[in-house]
Amino acid sequence: MLRFAGIQMMVCADKSSNLKKASQLVSEAVRAGAQLVSLPECFNCPYGNQYFAPYAEKIPDGQTFNHLKTLALEHKIHLIGGTIPEECEGNLYNTSIVFNLMVK
Repeated sequence: MLRFAGIQMMVCADKSSNLKKASQLVSEAVRAGAQLVSLPECFNCPYGNQYFAPYAEKIPDGQTFNHLKTLALEHKIHLIGGTIPEECEGNLYNTSIVFNLMVK
């Protein structure tokens, strides 16, 4: 059986602070036995159309992608990165990043 943790969190305007908070909550979930952890929608930025472009990242080169990849590897967990604003070829997307135990 796989133990799941669904995380909810308040976000602020500082992406680094949001990633730090997400890390703390993922670590707490892992200590409680979670093997599959899911972060909430737009966990790295405030929610609203006006925030998506300034917070958007390219995948797989962005800060959030690399942060989540490190978390999944460090804790040896399946990690669903909620959603983040992604920029691809001039378009914005609400993208979910999923890491499994085969992350490299």
